[in-house]
This record gives sequence, C-alpha cells and structure tokens, in this order.
Amino acid sequence: MHWSWSELQETPAYVRRYCADFLGLIAEQEQADQEQAQATQRRMMAS
Repeated sequence: MHWSWSELQETPAYVRRYCADFLGLIAEQEQADQEQAQATQRRMMAS
C-alpha cells in the first residue's frame, strides 16, 4: 500500500478513527493473551 503522506492526510477522519480504534482493540487482545499465557506458565511452574 505505498500511500503518499498527502494521500494519508486526505483520508477522512472517521476512517482514521476507525483504524485507530481497531488497532487499539487488537493491542488490548494481544496484551490479554500475553497476560493469560504468563499466568498459565506461572501456575505450571508452581505445580
């Protein structure tokens, strides 16, 4: 997607907001998955 800076700036605000929200949700889920994996690993090591 070789977009120029001007093309990115011309993207409607609602599209940029949607993308930012979507990326935020992905980051939150990845964080939750990582925390769950660490908790599982701690439980396994404590056993």
